[in-house]
Amino acid sequence: MAGKRQRRLQRIIELLEQHGRVETAALSQELEVTELTIRRDIEHLDAEGIVRRVYGGAVLNAGRSFEPPFAMRLNANVEGKKAIAKAVVDLIPRGANVAIDFGTKAYYIALEMRRRHLQVLAAPSSVQVLEVLGQDPDIRVIVPGGDLKPGELSLHGSAAEQFFRERRWDVAIVGVAGINVETNVMTDYNESDARLKAAMVGAADRVVVLAESRHLGAQSFSPVGSLDTVTTVVTDVSGGHETLTGLEGRGIEVVRARAAR
Repeated sequence: MAGKRQRRLQRIIELLEQHGRVETAALSQELEVTELTIRRDIEHLDAEGIVRRVYGGAVLNAGRSFEPPFAMRLNANVEGKKAIAKAVVDLIPRGANVAIDFGTKAYYIALEMRRRHLQVLAAPSSVQVLEVLGQDPDIRVIVPGGDLKPGELSLHGSAAEQFFRERRWDVAIVGVAGINVETNVMTDYNESDARLKAAMVGAADRVVVLAESRHLGAQSFSPVGSLDTVTTVVTDVSGGHETLTGLEGRGIEVVRARAAR
């Protein structure tokens, strides 16, 4: 029962991200539950601060600095994230030292690294990623310092930034909330996360940026850095896209990951 509700909540958030507003009656039909059940779901999301109830439905309670909780994001676009993970791990040479960002895409990358028993040195900024990689003796894991962010269970703050900045990484794997060719910048939801990502990017020989379709062309709250620092963008978009064309025009490698059919 809990799993079904979690999937409903995630679908409501996905529809809100696409349309900005959802109607109770339409959700009831699509998700094949009563309108009373949908209203309870909306009330739950409202209490979490994710949506705002309005007459007949809900709107996303989100600005440029808002990101839904990790647990809700984990089950969104799973096939796309798995495809991104496989494409990213293909780019990591054996024996590399790798800085790994936090987030759900990083989590799926860690699962793929463990599945392949990839022989690397990995430094994740995420407790979830640490837990996955720490189960594989072929992967040497080093743990950054820093402050732990509740809920997300990611590391941030000056100690974490210093850890990544003072070392040299063969590969940095970074997720962002927005990649905008017009402004030549990649951005994230808040300043502390953006600073940590910038530290990884500035100390890496190869910068691999993760971007789902909703991040392409978007611009979030805090700048991570210039697109000039990016080596490769891995995305779940398989077809043409104005942002991807712009990135390729700048000489940035674009890897279009294909989800399993």
